Amino acid sequence: MKITVLGAGLGNPELLSQQSINVIQDADLVIATDRLYEKFKQLNPNSISLSLSEISEYVKNSSNIQRIVILASGDIGFYSIAKSLKRTLEGYDITFLSGTSSLQYLTAQMKLPYEKIKTISVHGRETSAIPYICYHEFVFVLTGGKYKAQDVVDELVEVGLGDVMVTVGENLSDKTQKIITNKASALQGLEFDNLCVLLVENPNYQNATRTLVDGDFVRAKVPMTKESVRILSLAKLDIMPDDVVYDIGAGTGSVSIAMAYRASQNFVYAIEKEEEAVSLIEQNKKKLLAYNLRVINAKAPEGIADLPPADKVFIGGSSGNLEQIFTAVLDKNKTAKIVVNAITLQTVQEATSCFERRGIETDIVCVNVSTSHKVGRYDMMKAQNPIYIISGECHA
Repeated sequence: MKITVLGAGLGNPELLSQQSINVIQDADLVIATDRLYEKFKQLNPNSISLSLSEISEYVKNSSNIQRIVILASGDIGFYSIAKSLKRTLEGYDITFLSGTSSLQYLTAQMKLPYEKIKTISVHGRETSAIPYICYHEFVFVLTGGKYKAQDVVDELVEVGLGDVMVTVGENLSDKTQKIITNKASALQGLEFDNLCVLLVENPNYQNATRTLVDGDFVRAKVPMTKESVRILSLAKLDIMPDDVVYDIGAGTGSVSIAMAYRASQNFVYAIEKEEEAVSLIEQNKKKLLAYNLRVINAKAPEGIADLPPADKVFIGGSSGNLEQIFTAVLDKNKTAKIVVNAITLQTVQEATSCFERRGIETDIVCVNVSTSHKVGRYDMMKAQNPIYIISGECHA
């Protein structure tokens, strides 16, 4: 048996290469989902329609058929069922044949090169396009299922990105094709077909690798983790782009926003009990365009229950609830990495005890920082309070 997984592109037979047409016509059996079956059945009478979940099992029970073609929507290398078919049909003689992706088609219509575009899919996934749009100039979004084009547009406006430019490609290559470009705020309230893709342009995107300095933040009288300590604490957290992160006792939001830049494919949740500080975090969030930061006005561990499990947690202030915070975090994800900043020896003891009771080995660094200040014509060093950075994670 020879199996060809063939990218059917946008579902328009006119866009197929001659090679793809020949392979379909020469097949003993062509398998497609309902939409592709209706589009391509005229190319081969030996065509059937199956759901995605039925395809692999049907192929395994068709050992008497020599040449099978499985039509995959879009391009087989671009968020395609080809990946799962390769796994479920391991050991079979499989060939992959590319088709035209919606990204290729839409950017050609827009006369736009696409080598620098960030591509994501929210089709059938529990994810959001917002973090990607914060940190990339162009983001191409495959939509569908529960997260449709209008949902992406609504979320952009809701978080404060209503001015970004959005191009909606609806039913591409079909007679009903529509391509609309406007600000997200102008597209809000419109309904789009389920077969939609988006290209979002954010000229004010941020560099996710940028190191923020103290002067970047609005300060007021709210406590702030100083620059040197912030950088070392972030290094201890070792945040990956797709991590979910908590900042507990967020203060001005300096750590929250620095973490949001690093968690550039997910969300950071800043939990802060003081309303003045919450207002300041929102100001800094807007100033530094970190819209993948969500602020929760609560005294931890309140506010944690409804959040997704965290991969990394920074605790800058616990209001005496450190034990309860550890429990709330680790009940959701026992392997979450936690970093605690402490000024007093009592907090150091409490933090290390929280780790030890859970069998988690700790790493403790005491940071003594001095910064230069002008005194007349001289530069004098002024010491900051020593800070203890206590970190640990369970590797089970």
